[in-house]
Amino acid sequence: MVNRGLKLLWVGVVLGLAIALSGCAVSGFGPWGRHARYTGFDPDSVNPGGAADFTILVPLTGIFYDRINARRFNSLATYEDPSLREFFRSEGAFADYYAALAEALERAHFASVRPTSVRLDRMERIEPNAVLVEVSFRGKNGLPLRFWSTSVTRRDRWEFGAGRWWIIPGKL
Repeated sequence: MVNRGLKLLWVGVVLGLAIALSGCAVSGFGPWGRHARYTGFDPDSVNPGGAADFTILVPLTGIFYDRINARRFNSLATYEDPSLREFFRSEGAFADYYAALAEALERAHFASVRPTSVRLDRMERIEPNAVLVEVSFRGKNGLPLRFWSTSVTRRDRWEFGAGRWWIIPGKL
């Protein structure tokens, strides 16, 4: 009888794990850029007709958005993190971007103003050395009695200049 109970418990654990893993696969928040749409360029080639190197753009955006993921945006520690600032040309540009992202997460009711996953949806070449990057952030809903997640989609402009890629924030 005990042996049968252990078997049932084992089957339950295996089924639960299978359901959890299939839910992750359906969400699309997997390896960076695998399911993204690319318009106007090939992410595996250099920029024809420009100086920008697109081969580093997808991994570079992955590094930046991975640094944002699971960070509290109502925290001074996140705001003062130098690893986030290195993607911006100036302190003012970083402050503008940070304020806009924190406000978007707050308006979408992210719990603790913290995204828990980020996905690259699309990259569109809008100029010879500029790309529009569309990403989706997902996180726990911070409103009472809301067990489902919340999400927000951002469109960030990345430009190639002075030998590297920079994020160019829009103004609030």
